[in-house]
Amino acid sequence: MNDEPITDSFNRYFSLTEPRTPEEREAAYRLRYEVYCREFQFEREEDCPGQREADAYDDQSWHCLLRHIPSAFAAGSVRVVHVDADDPIPDLPMERNCRDSFFDVPQRPDRLDRGSICEVSRLAVHGLFRRRAGEQVSPIGDPAALDLTPEQTRVFPILAVSLFVAATVVCVRENKRHAFAMMEPALARILRRTGLEFTQIGSKVDYHGERAAFYIDSGEAHASLMRSESLGPLCTRLASSLDGGTESSAPAASPGP
Repeated sequence: MNDEPITDSFNRYFSLTEPRTPEEREAAYRLRYEVYCREFQFEREEDCPGQREADAYDDQSWHCLLRHIPSAFAAGSVRVVHVDADDPIPDLPMERNCRDSFFDVPQRPDRLDRGSICEVSRLAVHGLFRRRAGEQVSPIGDPAALDLTPEQTRVFPILAVSLFVAATVVCVRENKRHAFAMMEPALARILRRTGLEFTQIGSKVDYHGERAAFYIDSGEAHASLMRSESLGPLCTRLASSLDGGTESSAPAASPGP
């Protein structure tokens, strides 16, 4: 039995980078297309020319991209959207699309200082890294083609959590205290067990599936993560990766089929 800490396994098999230019972000756009358009059909393929899912918010976001080191395959991505005074779009995506679902609470984004808010958005983990052994082969490729070992497969369930940890690191780095996300309540419960205590601030709506608006204080979230015996080291390593890495430091390879 392998007793290696899950965070050490994660860091052996995955690398985190922060793509900053449109060219560097192409892998994230193509990954989002596979997940949001082809797999879940949250977006129409005809609205995503060039097999890439992108929108106007991408230019006012910080992006994180996870790659599977052995294959250089784009495994997951997330962005943190900001609405600073000089940004062309003044509202967060959730404000534009789900404002009517917000509860009458102080933590609403429209009741907080605009310079202190952000939204964790467009989180995507490729289907090849979410499927369990024995499930139907992905329509976009056979997982066996990646030659994944059982040890590597053991790490994959924490990819979504790792992307939220990376987003938390970005929020703290950029002084965005108030972070929001549209997510399934079930995901919020999973994140709560890791120390990311999201508070639901809106009713469930049909928005890329049944989701609700959630809020978290990024500083408190970061402090909670750092107290975690398992996720504290991961948080530190992801912060180090974001400090020194950009997409250009990742292996040169296709972002996926």
